[in-house]
Amino acid sequence: MLFFKGSTTGALFRAAVLLVIRYYIAIMAAAVVKSIGLMSGTSIDGGISVALISTDGESKVNRLASLEYTYEPGYLNPLRPIHHATKAGELAYRAAKGDHEGASRAYPEALKRYCEETFHSLTKAQVANKISEITDAFLKVTPGHSQLTLEAVIDKSTRLHVEAVEALIQQESIQRQEIAFIGYHGQTLFHAPFDRITVQVGHPKFMADRTGIPVVYDFRSNDVAHGGQGAPLAPIYHLALAKQAGLEGIAVLNLGGTANLSLVLTQSESPLAFDTGPANALIDLWVKERLDRSHDIDSELALKGTINQAALDALLKSAIILPDGRNYLDILPPKSLDIRDYNFKVPEFLKLSVEDGCATLNAFTAECVVRGLEYAKAIPKRWAACGGGVKNLHLLKTLTRRVKEVYRLDIELTSADALGWSSAAMEAELFAFLAVRSARGLPITFPSTTGVREPMTGGRLVNT
Repeated sequence: MLFFKGSTTGALFRAAVLLVIRYYIAIMAAAVVKSIGLMSGTSIDGGISVALISTDGESKVNRLASLEYTYEPGYLNPLRPIHHATKAGELAYRAAKGDHEGASRAYPEALKRYCEETFHSLTKAQVANKISEITDAFLKVTPGHSQLTLEAVIDKSTRLHVEAVEALIQQESIQRQEIAFIGYHGQTLFHAPFDRITVQVGHPKFMADRTGIPVVYDFRSNDVAHGGQGAPLAPIYHLALAKQAGLEGIAVLNLGGTANLSLVLTQSESPLAFDTGPANALIDLWVKERLDRSHDIDSELALKGTINQAALDALLKSAIILPDGRNYLDILPPKSLDIRDYNFKVPEFLKLSVEDGCATLNAFTAECVVRGLEYAKAIPKRWAACGGGVKNLHLLKTLTRRVKEVYRLDIELTSADALGWSSAAMEAELFAFLAVRSARGLPITFPSTTGVREPMTGGRLVNT
């Protein structure tokens, strides 16, 4: 994991006293404290999820507040300079295999390549103009930078996360001294778990200084250093929610850019968890490429389409091929993916209409989940879905049908909201929860969730 130091301000005596009190309370056994969590997904969709909970980091969770902080609404700024500049950062880190200095040097070329791939219908001259437009628009909303660089992207991302925290504090009229921690995941720009590399960027010290609240960050690197995949991190939170609700046997399916599944079979053992494959990532790219839309709203296109079996078979065979040549679907869990591990550009698929393509990609997502279930000791009947994919009715119906066809099981698939949880704020709540666990020295990853050799702590604390 890669984070960067922010500016340091002089610590006032009162702030130091409050910090000692916060930290002492948090590490007390069974102490329940308030914690804020943040999450910005790999889709970089113009918003940051932020949530406030009170928790002991084990089985007590009280969901207090949340919001979706929108910083780049497409209807106001269709150019989306922050989105494009940050997505180019993914290419830069991939080119540098996770090395920051290499990624910084590679960024100008990565921005050019990203724009060529994203705006592929434009001429070279038009692409050059697009790069200039993105650069000018980015710098207008990023004071203090005269050039669009990787460092400028990281700085902007950090400041947006700080704004999200401040928005929640203002919305809820919270006293800062009430909050023990901020759980700051940062922005993922590269994840190569089979190469033992994961990169999340941001300036936690800057956030702590600006907010006056201690920040817990770097949740993945200790797991990776001890043989784990660094993901998924959500299972321990899913287990806590299940315990509190008295649920024995539930599957929690997170449908963000990538789909990940937690199988909570009992309240006494860690779940089996893994990334199954794409959720929204491929269908968003497909609709963007064909119609220049951000996504298939309410499954409108997919519901008009027909699943093409030949194209589906081709996707299953070649859409998730890892750098070492293995098909991800053939690998035993625990396992995880990077957003750029997917590829729908196979001949059988590319000839489809946009509607049939949407339907077929939903079927592909569902089939990836179904194949992953082969490795489960048991399949729960109750399922809770969270993330943006809960609005994809075609996907949910396709998944329910395929589980019944393959395993002869009628699953009860609902949104997490139906259980009194939050499908939208689940991951932000997760990092608020993990911040408290980390402060108490409790493990956050396990052999059955990330493949780490033993239960592993994670998350580092930076003070104001």
